[in-house]
Amino acid sequence: MIELAIRGGLVVTPDGERHADIAISGGNISAIGDVGSALREIDARGRLVLPGCVDLHTHLASTPTFAPLDDFEHGTRAAIAGGVTTVVSMVYQEDGSLRRGIERGLREAERSLADYAFHVVVTDPSDAARAEVSGLVREGHAGLKVFMVSPRFVERRDDYRLLLQAAARAGAVVAIHAEDHAIVAARTAELHASGRTGVEHFPASRPVEAEVKAVVEAIDLAAATEAAMYLVHLSSRPALDALREGKRRGVRVFGETRPLYLYLTRAQFARPDAALWVGQPPLREPDDVDAVWVALAEGTLDTVGTDHIPHTRAAKLAPGLAFDKIPPGVSNLETLLPMLYSEGVNKGRLTLTRLVEVLASAPARIAGIYPRKGALAVGSDADVVVFDPDARRLIHAADLHSACDYDPYEGWEVTGWPNVVLSRGEVVSGRGDIEAKPGRGRFVPRSATKW
Repeated sequence: MIELAIRGGLVVTPDGERHADIAISGGNISAIGDVGSALREIDARGRLVLPGCVDLHTHLASTPTFAPLDDFEHGTRAAIAGGVTTVVSMVYQEDGSLRRGIERGLREAERSLADYAFHVVVTDPSDAARAEVSGLVREGHAGLKVFMVSPRFVERRDDYRLLLQAAARAGAVVAIHAEDHAIVAARTAELHASGRTGVEHFPASRPVEAEVKAVVEAIDLAAATEAAMYLVHLSSRPALDALREGKRRGVRVFGETRPLYLYLTRAQFARPDAALWVGQPPLREPDDVDAVWVALAEGTLDTVGTDHIPHTRAAKLAPGLAFDKIPPGVSNLETLLPMLYSEGVNKGRLTLTRLVEVLASAPARIAGIYPRKGALAVGSDADVVVFDPDARRLIHAADLHSACDYDPYEGWEVTGWPNVVLSRGEVVSGRGDIEAKPGRGRFVPRSATKW
């Protein structure tokens, strides 16, 4: 007997879209089509049936000096409410050791409601750290992260090149924050020297030039070292042009944008509460927003990741903060899927199939967890979103599940919202109610990337 059947929805599978039933047994998808009787059923008529989203860029783990507002428990409550069933969180190298950072992440993720994996941020690319990479990949930790905007990257560029070579040999994907340190530092110093420290000057401190220079350098490094590179939160037309050219050259480089760059522009920085939208890189011009949509639709950009790291209104708007002292980051996990559906599919910018690719299939492939995650296919984990394309919601932070007390899209009207969310066949969210308990999430081992 089938344990659970999802009946009559428009199912988006790797083979396309069709009306079909989905059978679930033992936490996996056991059949797709006209399936038989089941112990339980979910009526999906008039709904879309999508794979659970995979967010390849979150910050839910703490560091020795920082505790996130949304930890694994709070952050994954928001995730599953929005249809994100797998999160990949950054964890930070500790005391020179990559493994210690992962161990911290594993301890904290014991409270996770969603399944999870990691990128480990490398702040000290020492011989010892590089020697850890191959063993960690064998244990399912096939992701690293490098901040090119850090002064340490400049000081130790040769060591980071050796790190990329180690990653290439082991099969680890390297996520890259691509902004040029020298340009950002120089612009910031100029603004401070002239007394222009207000938040309205934040975009000028991190110009498009800084992003483009770093993206070009990163792609050249990927070509030279043969590392698989994942360029995160790309925001500008020239940076996307550089990514497009890198792909044309055959470099193994993937591109991510995040919601901020799809929906908002630099105009937010004319507001008195502009600090609420500070993120790195800054919001750009309307032309850049148009370019991001085009790159997402055509495949130059591979994914949309949230870079979820919210801070309270009080922290963002604290009096006297210079633009470079405002904590960067916003909440995005719960609204990732519904907003991309509303602004993308519903407005004709993306096809439904492309939505599934950028939010589920592509991030799962890049992470090395496909087709266990990211697809509605026989044998895959039964991570399923029954999505109501006609539901209308006004976004209000008070109605959402992040611990943050504001939302960057407060007051936006959205068409389309998850109705029921399943993780490994278990209903974890239904009609806005969280049914999952902390600790039900499982670690998902990442394989060496082959994509």
